[in-house]
Amino acid sequence: MQFSYHSQAGEQELQITGELYTHLYKSRRTRLSQTLAFRNLKDDYLYFYTQTLITRHTATLHLLDTKLLPLLPLHSPHLILSIIDSKEIAKLLPFLNELGVGKLTLFQAQFSQKEKLDFDKLQKILIYSSQQCGRSNTLELEFLNNLQEVLYRYPQIGVLDFGGEPLTPSPLPILIGPEGGLSPEEKDILSNMPTYSTTSPLILKSQTACIYVASILSQSPLT
Repeated sequence: MQFSYHSQAGEQELQITGELYTHLYKSRRTRLSQTLAFRNLKDDYLYFYTQTLITRHTATLHLLDTKLLPLLPLHSPHLILSIIDSKEIAKLLPFLNELGVGKLTLFQAQFSQKEKLDFDKLQKILIYSSQQCGRSNTLELEFLNNLQEVLYRYPQIGVLDFGGEPLTPSPLPILIGPEGGLSPEEKDILSNMPTYSTTSPLILKSQTACIYVASILSQSPLT
């Protein structure tokens, strides 16, 4: 891991408990002499702490140094994904976070699977991903109820579907439908939006399409 996450990183004293304590002192067997690096994933600072006390269940750390070390994607594309199976979303998030996606908007399409997503669990997955790849923030997660809410908030978007232009780096948010595709009503609503396609005739799963779009949009625009 490139650093550890703590919501209070930056304060003069940190108390380490719970899962983080288990990870640092039972899994990694951290020694008292080691300096530990933390981020709060809210700013671009890396905070270095010395350890002053370690007990069986807690550790007390004191701030030693602070360095401004942003590690952010050059481009932060915005993807809009119709809700798919929650397990697939959980698998997808680390890839999107590592590819530099800035925001992932999830919405309930007419053919989406009807299930409630665990926001706290998804956020933990993103935090762990940033700890692994070094990113000094995480992608932003957003939940909207339907396509109408999406278009109210983002009136200019692109759509990944068949029969469109090849996708190239673009500032537009790109919408990706669910496994069953968008409904005829939703397609009609989106008919005036730019449509983009892959350069392959093969059909992609929604999660594969997300990775494809993220990898294209994270590239520098051609000049």
